[in-house]
Amino acid sequence: MNEGNVLPKLPDYKDNAELYELEEKSRPDEMAMINTAGDIAIQLLNNLNNSNVLDICCGTGLSMEKFVNHPSISKIVGLDISQEYLDFAKKKYSNLSNPPIFIKGDAIEEDLPDYKWNIIMMASAYHHIENDRKLHFLKRISNLLGKNGYGIIAENILPKYNIDDEKDYSRSVKLFYNEVLKTTKLLNPDTCERALDLIKRVAKYGIDGEYEYKVSLDILLHHIDCSGLTIIKQNKVWPNSGALSKTNAGNYVFLVKNNILCDEK
Repeated sequence: MNEGNVLPKLPDYKDNAELYELEEKSRPDEMAMINTAGDIAIQLLNNLNNSNVLDICCGTGLSMEKFVNHPSISKIVGLDISQEYLDFAKKKYSNLSNPPIFIKGDAIEEDLPDYKWNIIMMASAYHHIENDRKLHFLKRISNLLGKNGYGIIAENILPKYNIDDEKDYSRSVKLFYNEVLKTTKLLNPDTCERALDLIKRVAKYGIDGEYEYKVSLDILLHHIDCSGLTIIKQNKVWPNSGALSKTNAGNYVFLVKNNILCDEK
């Protein structure tokens, strides 16, 4: 994706729930990540009863689609900063016998119901948190989980870059989204131009350092470790070919739990 192809006239999904879902569902890489995260949630729920589930940065509720109606769920809460997305999600799940509770607010600062959270879903949540708040975000997750809860982190991971070099960061973002576009065109050849332009719009956010704050794997792993969380399972779900397959960049799903050896959260 050449920088010249990323123009201000590109469609935007930030405040448009339908365009957001179009962009996400058009991307095989993203849906592989979301579906894997959902499968892990189902596996956990199959061994739980009366579970309380939090989907943080839930967006339109896409990340809870696979498990939202699981019989082991007692309460499911979705938190997001976009009222547009929450209204869309609320309508989507309004016919369920046990519909989610949706709360508008900041992922770090918003008060939440005082439940014992058994599962916290974080699908593309971490990279929407500003870099200087990422560790605070994961520390909050650690506090919310308590001793026995599980967190599911589904994340887009950039190729390694020089943290002090904005041009090198832009290079990393462009490389990541070049591969996203290649995968989309290869596996979903009928993808409409509008959806492809939406993907380019997401890339532009990353290049500009606005709304999207993706990082390399070493930064995420460092934040997980410092937050008091520990990784139980790690699964790289995309790509299995192309330039990024030879690096540690791509889409990952992590199952995390509190580190019982860590005194501080």
